[in-house]
Amino acid sequence: MKEQLLTLRGAKIYIKTMGTGKPLVFLHGGPGGEHRFFLPHVEELANSFQLVFYDQRGCGSSEKIEDESKYTIHEEIETLEELRQQMGIEKLSLIGESWGSMLALAYATTYPDHVEKIVLTAAVGATGEALKEFGKELKLRLTAADKVAFDTAINNLQTGKGTVKEIFAVLDPYYVYSPDALLKKTNTASNEVVNRVLGADISASYDVRESLQKLAHIPVLILQGEHDLITPSKLDELLLQYIPNKTLVVLERCGHWTVVERPQRFNEEVMRFIQQ
Repeated sequence: MKEQLLTLRGAKIYIKTMGTGKPLVFLHGGPGGEHRFFLPHVEELANSFQLVFYDQRGCGSSEKIEDESKYTIHEEIETLEELRQQMGIEKLSLIGESWGSMLALAYATTYPDHVEKIVLTAAVGATGEALKEFGKELKLRLTAADKVAFDTAINNLQTGKGTVKEIFAVLDPYYVYSPDALLKKTNTASNEVVNRVLGADISASYDVRESLQKLAHIPVLILQGEHDLITPSKLDELLLQYIPNKTLVVLERCGHWTVVERPQRFNEEVMRFIQQ
């Protein structure tokens, strides 16, 4: 395993690599999450590939940026492109989770000649409206008591009396099919500023529907939990209909945290897809 800080787009970005072979670049969710969400669940893949994890701008162990206007989709795309260049990877094989699935598609439609294959998991959609749909579905599933707890946690955060961790304490059970999965998730941090600022940019400007036709030559595998907040059938409306070269695999007994709940099946599907 190797850890380093690379200066990308003027910011120090934390990168961790493990294994050897074809590089697989992992894009974490959030926005505002960190790479540790994937660990240790996908480490088995390091027996066959080089796994490349990084914390997006302002996230995890990467440098925090004072200028909030730098937390944009464009900056994330260009940061990933500079990572590709500095690591000397001709074509990326991307694995994007949740918001990371949106970043994978945004990058691929910007630099289609720099992408070999794409894996999307816990996918959200092709537009910023899909992110709003995700939030609506989450609120619909909340119990009455959890709605009160959620509103209280949001208010505490906005008034400086609470933390993002309190919000996730309410929401996390809704991201999984089995409560047992909550014990398997690695403890990760979330940058509230990145979540808020980049989330607003996604909602306002993210739309790759028409440009997804550029990916006709790029195989795309979608691994979606059967009980995800964006169900496989809903995902067809929000994303799948726009992707020309796709394969959907539905993970049974699984919610939004596919990597955490079904790691063995996830790794098997990724291995098969990348090697074919």
